[in-house]
Amino acid sequence: MAGTVESLENPKDTAERRGTSEILLKGTGYGVRMILPETKTDEDLLQEALAFSGEAARLTRGIGVVLDFQGRTISRAFLLRFLSEFVWTGAFRVLSWMSYNADTLELFRASGFSTGEPTAARSEKKESGGATLLLIQSLRSGQRVEHEGDVVLLGHMNEGAEICASGNVFVRGRLKGVVHAGMNGGEYSISAGQFEARQLRLGGKLCSSLGTEMEWWGKAVVISLENDSLVVRELKL
Repeated sequence: MAGTVESLENPKDTAERRGTSEILLKGTGYGVRMILPETKTDEDLLQEALAFSGEAARLTRGIGVVLDFQGRTISRAFLLRFLSEFVWTGAFRVLSWMSYNADTLELFRASGFSTGEPTAARSEKKESGGATLLLIQSLRSGQRVEHEGDVVLLGHMNEGAEICASGNVFVRGRLKGVVHAGMNGGEYSISAGQFEARQLRLGGKLCSSLGTEMEWWGKAVVISLENDSLVVRELKL
């Protein structure tokens, strides 16, 4: 059974407000880049990281992590607290410490940390073009995952969570968050075991008029972009 969603909008015509305080996990060829907000106080950042540590540990289990502090200036005292209370407690395998702040980068180097982009990211990405990111868990509100390739979520995606992928996105459980598949263009799809999202994006198209009146609401579906329209087909799982 297939249906077509007519109301498509250009994302540029829809204003979206996003908090700048979210911790962003971005899938890469070598593992995951954890991008930390630079506008929070040291204490607020540490508390947010601690609140996120359990989910982050599950997301990055068995793979390497690059910690990206962006332009944040950090002190040696904060670095020691971040190490002892977040990194070591969460047992993260840190591949590299990154920042475009010269003082912060110098502190990382003086502490004996690896800095810069891991070399494996460049060579692996050139060969594979982006591997599949498998997440064996659920995503809660405020979590955002970005990945160059396909994303498979073997759990629920709660309202307020977001997945952006250059490839396809598959959510095995309930999909209530925002998904953007094919964010770099191309023909990709979004699949869900139970679709309950109010909006979604495929390529450069945005649909924000979804609701319970849709006959396939709450069902298992695969959604693709065909002839500039979103085509929805029910799945038998």
